[in-house]
Order: sequence, then C-alpha cells, then structure tokens
Amino acid sequence: MMTRTNPHFPLMSLIYIILSYVITWSILFPLSIVYNDMNYVSREIWHSLGSIGPAIGGLVALSLLKKREGLFLLKDRLTKFSGWKILVFAFVPLIILLISLLFESIFGLFNIVQFIEQNSLYDPINLLVFILPSLFYGFFEEIGWRGFFLPHLQEKFNALRSTLILTLVWWFWHFPTFFYRFNLLYGFVFMFPLMLTGSIVFTFLFNQSNGNLLMIILLHISYNLVTSQQISLIAIILVSTFYVFMDIRIIKLYGIEHFSTQERVLL
Repeated sequence: MMTRTNPHFPLMSLIYIILSYVITWSILFPLSIVYNDMNYVSREIWHSLGSIGPAIGGLVALSLLKKREGLFLLKDRLTKFSGWKILVFAFVPLIILLISLLFESIFGLFNIVQFIEQNSLYDPINLLVFILPSLFYGFFEEIGWRGFFLPHLQEKFNALRSTLILTLVWWFWHFPTFFYRFNLLYGFVFMFPLMLTGSIVFTFLFNQSNGNLLMIILLHISYNLVTSQQISLIAIILVSTFYVFMDIRIIKLYGIEHFSTQERVLL
C-alpha cells in the first residue's frame, strides 16, 4: 500500500490532540480537586463527561479535513455490520468476565447478591451510573481515537507505528485521572504497556473489519466493564493475558504493516 501525501497531516494531528486534551482536561482536572468530597452519582456523571474531548476533537478535525464527506464516512463506519465472528470478538472481554464470575461464584469467591447490595445496584439510577463511564468512554473516545486519529495516522505510518503513536497520545490524555481515578505510579508506569496491548488488538479489529467503528466501540465498552469497574481481578488478568497472546499472534501472522489480512484503513 502506498501512503497518502497529506500536506495537512501535522496540522490536523495537532488540532485533534489539542482539542482532545483541552476539553477533557478542563473537565477532569477540576473534578480531581473535589472528587473525594462528592457523592458517588455526581462524581461518576462528571467523570463520564470527560470522555467527550476525543469525540469533539475528531469531529472538528474530520470536518476541517474532509468537510461533509468526513462526517458521512464516520456515519457509515458507525452503522455497518461486519459479521457475527467480529461481533463476538468485540465481546470477548465481557464473555471472559461472565465466565470468571461464574467460576468465582461456584468456588465462593464472588457473591452476586452481596456485590449488588454493596454497590446499591438494585437502584436503577445507581446501576446506570455504575456502567455510565464504561459506556461514555467506550463510545465518545472511539469517535476520536479510531474514528479519526488511527486512520489519519495510518495514511502516513504502518499499523505498528500508528498504534504506538496513538497509544502514547491516548495514555497521556488520561493524565488528570491519575490524581483521582488511578494510582499515580500505576498511571505512569503500568498503564502505558497495558494500553498498548489493547491498542494492538483494537487496530487489528479496526483494520480486519474494514474500519467498522461500531465493533471498536463495543470492544472498548466490553473491555472497560472488565478493567475500569474492577469487578473481578481474575477476569482482568485473563483479559490482559488474552490480549498479550493476541498481540503476539497478530504480529506473527500479519506483520506490522497492516496488523490484519486486510490493508490498513485510511481516512
């Protein structure tokens, strides 16, 4: 595949990154100051709103670069269906979580009734708020990261370099959450390699499905429900192990140029 020559590449990249960071950080840094003084519902809703930065950045960059054509392209990638195998693959993290909880329940390591009571999930509002960050971040992040930034990067770089650049920008975009959501040491030391293992799988699915953004959103939501909510440590370990296995298999079978049997997807 020949890479496209795009004279606006650096500018559009910069616009996207700046908008994503400024919008999200302006929402989440204030939250980090008052987080411990807020009630559960309010802080989870506020935290969820931080996801809109990449979405707005992606929509603006697409509009500037391709005008209405870019928005129609985004719509097509959000609504197409790529087959049941890819759909099932998108839900693998959630499937692993459910199987893990089943075995943990059998061996007395997990009590679903106690879990519901501890988190007040019998209340529909609390249940919605419990999954809200996973839904918001899974949807709004991907409008930007793979709706715009990944295919934009793949116009200039191979799948591996595109994934590395995206992951670095994506990782540091989480910076405000290191002060209230994640441990600061974990955020700086462990989060990047964990995100990279996931990013390789995300790039594989995106290219293998010919840019099906809906499948990426479902995969992201599924992954968030396992890792962000921290319902099961066993499930987190299993999903992380599965992603490492997939990373090795993807690179070995498909190489670094496309990460799939299909050519890498461009804007």
